[in-house]
Amino acid sequence: MKRLFAAAATGAALALAPAAQAETWTAYTYGPSDTMTTTKGLKTILDRITAETGGELKFRLRLGGSLPIQASNITQAVGNGSIQFAEDGFFLGNVKISNILRLPMLLQTPQEYELAARTLQPYIEKEFAAQGVIVLGRYIYPHQTAYSAKPLAKLADFSQQKIRVTSAEQSEIITRFGGIPVSMGTPEVASALQSGAIDGALTANSGGGRLWRESLNFNYRFPVNYFDGLYIVNKARFERLKPEVQQKIRAIVQEMAPATTRGLFAEEDELGRGFAEAGMKVSPAQQADIDKATELIRPYWDQWARQQGAEAVEALQKVRAAINR
Repeated sequence: MKRLFAAAATGAALALAPAAQAETWTAYTYGPSDTMTTTKGLKTILDRITAETGGELKFRLRLGGSLPIQASNITQAVGNGSIQFAEDGFFLGNVKISNILRLPMLLQTPQEYELAARTLQPYIEKEFAAQGVIVLGRYIYPHQTAYSAKPLAKLADFSQQKIRVTSAEQSEIITRFGGIPVSMGTPEVASALQSGAIDGALTANSGGGRLWRESLNFNYRFPVNYFDGLYIVNKARFERLKPEVQQKIRAIVQEMAPATTRGLFAEEDELGRGFAEAGMKVSPAQQADIDKATELIRPYWDQWARQQGAEAVEALQKVRAAINR
């Protein structure tokens, strides 16, 4: 009887104990607001992972600026294990080859972006893996266009305006039209606009447009480049998960990441109409503007690749062949 009682007690204790492999990860996003479509998409992904793994993996979601991690350091923070899961849009300084997807005026339609992203995927995954990071999926914003507190309706209006950019490559197009590029992460932009440290920004309606609307009076719909966000995970922690859990996470992200892209594109026009109705001066970019800027910046594409090395030259050639540009 004593043995039976002891066995029953042990079984009850095991039943009440949490699963041995259950763990909680910190997830981080560059987005400073939980109203952003990207942040909502990330939360939906994390909640679904928790549900479909039976609670074996849970997450503490932290918004951009809530941890002492600069947007440009998210890749490193995931790689060194400071955080385990992230939505990263500022990885260009850490994964150089991915800059090809953001070269100004190179990719001019979502279809071209998808072709280029598929072409570059092996190169990008290789560079992330070298830093201890696995890429699970991606989404893109609509084209980054130009917003400002000052009049901005044509290429010449960039002259002497301080425009926030997200990469050195974006800086190049602003500089070539006489503007002053200023690089900073998303959480710092609002205060910089309010103080006058910057006049405007390259962003999308569905991104910074909705965040900084009160400080922006003009939108020149000049399509500089796409901005992509990646869902990334610490390689060592991910590979410690059971294979079936890894497979579930990959499948969930691959299924749901495109929904974020669709959401961003859907709200772009809706927000744009609202901005215009509220008094923002919205000016379309004429095809002549786009053609002029493309021809002006075209030599820079190859110049940039040569500066990065032979692999970047090879990758850029493949991308240009894929999109016929």
